[in-house]
Amino acid sequence: MPGIVWLRLAMSLDGFIADDDGGYGWIQPVPSPDLDTEHQIPFDDFLDEIDVVVMGRRCYDEGAHRDYGPLGKEVLVGTSRPPEPVAGEEHVVFSTDPVADTLVRRTAGERCLLFGGGLLVASFLEARAVDRFTVNVVPVLLGSGRPLFGGHYDPLELRLIDYTVGDSQVRMVYEHRARR
Repeated sequence: MPGIVWLRLAMSLDGFIADDDGGYGWIQPVPSPDLDTEHQIPFDDFLDEIDVVVMGRRCYDEGAHRDYGPLGKEVLVGTSRPPEPVAGEEHVVFSTDPVADTLVRRTAGERCLLFGGGLLVASFLEARAVDRFTVNVVPVLLGSGRPLFGGHYDPLELRLIDYTVGDSQVRMVYEHRARR
């Protein structure tokens, strides 16, 4: 499989990826008996295809990196202020230029999951460095929180390559639209 930078996340119907406090308890796990579609892709199965998980410093500080070490995944954390190394977290690498470091990995054939957060995702969008987008729309209105796509970037035309609908939840997969 060739290298790829893949953004996969869930958002509320009103466009947030987390509540005001960074919480995401409103996201339904997959697979779920509450979802009525056979086309569910369990996150652990998806992770089997991933080499590196890329996340921002806030996600790291909230402990999101801890799930990936036991799975044998390296975590690349984008930050302007790398902390001191922590024992037991040898799978974590800090980068002051996560976009460039991730693109080097993609060129080397690695499959990179862009986990989040919003500022990091915006920097990848600005650099046009996301190859595939998977967005699950969860049927909840949060009213406020952390937006899915914040920041400033030029328009990016995408094409829908797959979708599923189940129990009011919609999963859409997009790739870049070929220039005509």
